[in-house]
Amino acid sequence: MSSQNTPPYAPVLIKLLQGVVYSDDSPYWDQLQSYITPIDEYFGKLGLRVQNYESQGFAYLEQPDPDPDDPPSERLPRLTVRRRLSFKATVFYVLLREQLRQFDASDDTGRLVLSMEELRDLLQPYLPEGNNEVKFHQEVSALVKKTLRETGFLKKLSGDDSNYEVCPIIKAKIDADMLTRLKQKLEDYADSLIDEADRNE
Repeated sequence: MSSQNTPPYAPVLIKLLQGVVYSDDSPYWDQLQSYITPIDEYFGKLGLRVQNYESQGFAYLEQPDPDPDDPPSERLPRLTVRRRLSFKATVFYVLLREQLRQFDASDDTGRLVLSMEELRDLLQPYLPEGNNEVKFHQEVSALVKKTLRETGFLKKLSGDDSNYEVCPIIKAKIDADMLTRLKQKLEDYADSLIDEADRNE
């Protein structure tokens, strides 16, 4: 590094501030595992925690909620702005999480990769657009781009614009209990759509 005061793990500090670090993010992942203690201490001074899932191959920063007893003037600003998820985004993330759960429970090894066509098939029951196939494709493309940009739940395969890896960080963000609750809500919603379609026939 050019400055004598810059620690050797400075690159991974910046990488963590940008988002998720995966085990195939060389050399950042190796730096993170080698210097995890001073990195933890550094971010701890900023009120942040490093969630390091070494065995699963990913890490990210988490900012605990402020103590409600602290006066507003003493609360740290949020590192990232929390946005309320739209219904469509919630549906998409739950479907991706369920696909990863099924993949982990199977005998398959490696990474879960879904094509754009498979993503459309997953969403079809929840984004009914009638006979407007073009609009439906646009909706799915927009959700995929949003997921790539904002969450890290999907990763585009290098040199491939039609296949996406479902990243394991989604398991940390949507745990098993949350998945069960959200799946029930989606099933209820899907049933209501079927009932409505039956009434309109």
